[in-house]
Amino acid sequence: MKLFKEKLAWAAPIAVILIIALFSVNLFAQGDPQARNLPVALVVSDEGTHVDAVHAAVEQMSKGTDGAEPMLAFTEEKEENMEAAFREKKYYAALVIPEGFNESVQNALTNHTPATLQLYVNQGYNVTGANYAKTALNALVAQLSQQYSASFLAQMNGQQIHADQAAVLVNPIVAEEKVFNAVTPATANGSAPTLLAVPAWVGALIGGFLLFLSTSNISKRESLTRKQTASLMGSQILFGVIIALFSGFTVATLCVVAGINIPGYFLVGSFVSFAAFCFFLLVSAVTAWIGKPAITLFMVVMLLGMGVLMMPKEMLPDFFVTFIRPWIPIRFAADGLREIFYFGSGFYTGQSFNTILGIGIAGFVTYLLSIFKPVRAAKAIPE
Repeated sequence: MKLFKEKLAWAAPIAVILIIALFSVNLFAQGDPQARNLPVALVVSDEGTHVDAVHAAVEQMSKGTDGAEPMLAFTEEKEENMEAAFREKKYYAALVIPEGFNESVQNALTNHTPATLQLYVNQGYNVTGANYAKTALNALVAQLSQQYSASFLAQMNGQQIHADQAAVLVNPIVAEEKVFNAVTPATANGSAPTLLAVPAWVGALIGGFLLFLSTSNISKRESLTRKQTASLMGSQILFGVIIALFSGFTVATLCVVAGINIPGYFLVGSFVSFAAFCFFLLVSAVTAWIGKPAITLFMVVMLLGMGVLMMPKEMLPDFFVTFIRPWIPIRFAADGLREIFYFGSGFYTGQSFNTILGIGIAGFVTYLLSIFKPVRAAKAIPE
């Protein structure tokens, strides 16, 4: 019964409850995701009555239902700007009214050929978001087709329907899909960038904390001068480079062994190593200032981050978008790897690279400043 009097023993169930609660927070992000205002482009290359009908359907969809926010948020774009817009991740998809659409609808029964609306899908941006947008656009085209089908049948007014007219009467408007920045096969259905980013963070977290414990033991055993402390910090950074390289190229090697379709062994290994080293500098900086509680902080960040990495922000609750998503460093590594995997990027991936580099520089400077942190005087050991 003595165990029940120990405070540390009572801390165990409390810690379990807190850890389970942290894991369970992700249920709010992924339990019942609702897509809201997914950005979609509307490209209009024609004009006429039937084009106006498509416009009206788009406007109706943009209003949402029962007071809820609409699934899609449309923005008009020009055809020539679409590739650049998709590359910049402005849209998950696009609905394109091609030139000649109005005439095609007008003459569908005469030509025995359905009119075509084009769907552009920016698959590499986010597979989940792109699929939701594609499904909604297909539903829009199907609804339009059904309306025109009823209208055409009414126009026939009991006339004999020829075999070659039947198909057009059933589906007078069809969707034609074109995929941009396609998710390549054997990349875990688009999840490979995220799966590769997590080891970069975990390696930095474990490596940074173990090195912190090692340097702390050295500092406790010996009374170091500022110069010796700076030398010790330099050694810790050098170890960080080694840990990062091991992390990056171990991940790349395992990808090859597992059959993951990576754009390039050296490219992926180098980028994961770069991200891991920058994260290592962040971990080292925080542990240098606040010590062991930093490991708890970073574990919480990782646990909360797992719920937002896979999902597009338009499908997350507002709380996650505002207070959690902006503070998840792993997200930038995943974004950078997504650029490499699906957008043809090299080592420099633009904004994601700049953000990771900024994290590394901030961590490095903060870590160096810790040399001026006041040190508690060691207690004298009685003789």
